[in-house]
Amino acid sequence: MKKASILLFGILLMSLISHSITYYVSPLGNDVNTGTSTGAPWKTISKVNLKDFKGDTILFQGGSTFPGSLYFTATDIGTSTKPIVIGSYGTGRATINSDTLFGIYIYNSAGFIIKDLIVSGVNRLTNKKPGISIYMDIPNKWLSFLRLNNLDISGYREAGISIGSWATAGGFKDISITNCISHDNGMAGISTFAMQPYIQRNVYLGYNKVYNNSGIAELTTGNSGSGISLGGVDVAVVEYCTSYNNGWLHKSADGGPVGIWAHASDSVTFQFNESHHNKTGTTKDGGGFDFDGGCTNSVMQYNYSHDNYGGGYLVAQYNGAPLMKNITIRYNISENDGRKGDQGSIHMWASSTSGGIQTVKIYNNTIFVKPSTGATPKGFYIRSGPITDVKLRNNILQTTGGVPLIQVTYNTSACTMQGNSYWSSGSTFKITWGATTYSSLTSWRSATGQEKINGVASGLQTDAQFADTTQGVTFNDPTNLTTLKRYKLLSTSALINKGLNLKTQFNINIGSQDYWGNSLVNKTTFHIGAFQGTPITTTASQSTLNEITARDNNIEMNLALSANPESQFKKDVLHVSSVPGQNNLVINFALAKQGRASIAIFNIQGQLITRVFAGDSNPGEYKQLKVENDRLTNGIYLVSMQVNGKVITKKILLSK
Repeated sequence: MKKASILLFGILLMSLISHSITYYVSPLGNDVNTGTSTGAPWKTISKVNLKDFKGDTILFQGGSTFPGSLYFTATDIGTSTKPIVIGSYGTGRATINSDTLFGIYIYNSAGFIIKDLIVSGVNRLTNKKPGISIYMDIPNKWLSFLRLNNLDISGYREAGISIGSWATAGGFKDISITNCISHDNGMAGISTFAMQPYIQRNVYLGYNKVYNNSGIAELTTGNSGSGISLGGVDVAVVEYCTSYNNGWLHKSADGGPVGIWAHASDSVTFQFNESHHNKTGTTKDGGGFDFDGGCTNSVMQYNYSHDNYGGGYLVAQYNGAPLMKNITIRYNISENDGRKGDQGSIHMWASSTSGGIQTVKIYNNTIFVKPSTGATPKGFYIRSGPITDVKLRNNILQTTGGVPLIQVTYNTSACTMQGNSYWSSGSTFKITWGATTYSSLTSWRSATGQEKINGVASGLQTDAQFADTTQGVTFNDPTNLTTLKRYKLLSTSALINKGLNLKTQFNINIGSQDYWGNSLVNKTTFHIGAFQGTPITTTASQSTLNEITARDNNIEMNLALSANPESQFKKDVLHVSSVPGQNNLVINFALAKQGRASIAIFNIQGQLITRVFAGDSNPGEYKQLKVENDRLTNGIYLVSMQVNGKVITKKILLSK
């Protein structure tokens, strides 16, 4: 049996200073071989498990499958400068097929690089273990250096990758998991845990993909089925990761799974990730991103959450967790989250213990929500509990079909809303604040004092005018997130340069860039929402252009001036003409349905010349606008009307 003998100090010292050796394992090998060359490889995992390694390398033949479970303990010694390396050689990746056992188990040891392998259990129902389990239980000690790269792990009831400790003040540090795929497991794709908060130190997860991790139906407590679950970490970054279609079998009443989340952790950053179509088997959770009980000093930024059962961005404090404080959510996008149950795109709740949630800054996010059958989604939602000092600024909250923009029935005094944009498309404006529901920004502001700064009104009730109408875009490669066009702003948007300057007004460190990577350095004017770049101009590709000669086109001006103007228009109408003998243009328009219209004139290069109109219009209400064109020289111009998510554009040739 491996590790049966006790090594004397002198022998151990000699092994530590010995040269590292590379060992090879091949189905064509023999366990009586030295294993030190491709011409004399070992044959089995059992042979590997019989040896202690001191900064050595173990390589399995690529494209081959090796049955068994790799096992390492404290007598296997690696360091950051002389690690134990486990990987593949030749062509392709080797497969460790562990059937019902761990794929790789490391106990009370660190100093490992595990790379370029496929690790496979029989299936997530039969195999009751994690795929790669790295575990320690030594009190008051930290084991350093773990590197996992280019791994594919599937078929385990527990997490695909599990790193944790169950010792007082003891754990791992300097952990990196990159370019790994963890799928079709039960508990989670990637998980860390600890007995106490803030134990696993300096954790980095980058460019990983976690999906189809189902949850465990028979689990009666806790949560299962998350994509990435970080517990008990101290300083962590999760970036460029994708989490999707996890959690559908979770049944426990104790909360639920989330695509990417952390709890009992400090200084965690989630950035540049996509989390979508995550689920839950109950009505709880199943969301995109979450800072949960006991998280402190942590940031979510530049993430894309969409089509999740639960909320897009959750801040929650469970019973018995340490105090949660200093959370920032900025420059994120949530599209159509809250597909099941009672959820908000940005969702908060807290238990009554441990001081609840304190100091949350939520700014420059873009939220869009449409209805979902059998669910009650919201834009921003505080569900319950002791929550203090929550500030929402410069966010876009836009809903359709009667979805509430805000629902805060608890702790209304905890929230400050300033400089946000609100819009309910095709339905009544709805904000529920305490026991009252308001149908306009003005009435809510007057009754509650929200959306005021030093007594001056702030915020807008207006259509954001997004640059594209396409919804449901899925990348599964977060390096492409900045190609998302929909939530950029058109140059006709009323939100351009209308954001608060959070640096000068509130002394907030706003970061260096927006969702799309546009620089915020030295910027003094800001848009509302996640987009801070150059607005998108209306181009021929966005609309149908009808060329007319303004000087010669006499359109009848009383076209809709009948006793029943609503009957005149089955679709939106835009007419452009000149007034004979006068140096101006006349723009006439009417809407088939009630909505907010924005009309602007651009030159042929797409540069804004003047914004003619921005406001609400009733159905069939025919408006005439005179435009003094002293600023317009002879040439071609675009007159553009945006309304209810579409654009009508006329190209005019002006010749005075």
